Order: sequence, then structure tokens, then C-alpha cells
Amino acid sequence: MIVHLLAVHISDGILGWSWIAGGFCVMAGALAVALYRVPQELIPRLGVLTAVFFVASQVHIPLGPVSVHLILNGLLGVLLGFRSVIAITVGLALQAFLVGHGGYTTLGVNFAVMAIPAILAGAIHSVLPPGFRTLQGVLIGSGTALVTVLLNTLVLYLGTMGDWSVIARASVVLHLPIIALEGVIVAGVWRVLANSRPEWLGQTEGQSASGKTSENGTSH
Repeated sequence: MIVHLLAVHISDGILGWSWIAGGFCVMAGALAVALYRVPQELIPRLGVLTAVFFVASQVHIPLGPVSVHLILNGLLGVLLGFRSVIAITVGLALQAFLVGHGGYTTLGVNFAVMAIPAILAGAIHSVLPPGFRTLQGVLIGSGTALVTVLLNTLVLYLGTMGDWSVIARASVVLHLPIIALEGVIVAGVWRVLANSRPEWLGQTEGQSASGKTSENGTSH
């Protein structure tokens, strides 16, 4: 159970029923909105990114007696916007049912912890101007991971039956390397897609070229 907690996945048996019910209500409401009229052209991207989200959770990075893994919800938020809640729901369900990572009753809460920062990441990305992709990617990637870990910590402090404060504090400290790595990964993917698949970032070819020019510090 401790390994799961340190991996930002709350397991069964430690949350109060009000938190469990609230988590499922949040998940159901978000899914109802996200699933409404999903564009046909978005479905392949959804499938690919759901698989990436699931596989990333299986790559554990050992830190002493425990391990942590990549989160990548910031990347989903940037590339899918609000529809990222679909990929997160499917990914978390697969993690719980196929590999026993996380819990069944806590699926809604784990969803909220992952999805809220992803939605924020997508909203921030949508209003950013072209250019400075590396810096934007680092800030969004690391910031989303940090907010995710802090939300997980908040749930452990407020929603658990018993004192989980030690685990909550340990989770923040142990995820600091992951928070930094998330920024690097999102920035790298952002740079590649800005040149190869700008439409995935909601950009046109002209905006992509403009962003490249701005980042190189020149203008035309």
C-alpha cells in the first residue's frame, strides 16, 4: 500500500466514504462533458496518449525502499485539453484492474487528483502565445506534476481514516525528481510536435514557424 501511495495512487481502505462518493461524482460529471461529441479526428490521438499514460505508470523509478513513476497528466492536458479526462479515466482503470495499481473504490479520487491539474494545464496552454516552447513546456510539465502531488498530499491529510501525514510528506519529497523530469519530457515533446504535428498543439503551420523564430531570438 505504501508503494502505491508514494506513486500518487491512493489504495482502497483508507478514505472515508464521503471522499469516495465525491470522487466518483467528479469523475462522472467530467466524463459526461468530455465524451459529448468527441471529434472523429481526435480519437486516434486519444488512443495513443491513453496508452502512453498507462505504460508510463509501469516504469518505476526506485528511490530507496520505494518507487515512483512518471505521471504525464500535464502532457495529456496540453495535447488533449479537457478531453484528457477520458484518457486519464481509462488509464487509471487499466492500472487498477490489470496491474493492481491504485484502488477500485478510490478510482474517482485518484481521477480528480490527476485530471484537475491536467485540465488546468490544457487551459493555460490554450492561452499561451507561440514561442519559448521549451520554457513553457518545462513550466507546464513540472507545474502540473507539482499540483498533482500536492492534491494527493491534501487528500491524504484530509480524507484518510487515520494519520497518514508521514506518508503525505514523504510523497512530496520523493516526487521532486519526477516533478523536474516531467518538465523536461513535456518540453521535449512540445518542441517536436510544434514542428511535426502543430495541429496537436492547436497551432497552424504559420504559428509553428513563428514560435521557432521567437525562440531563436530573431524576428522578421
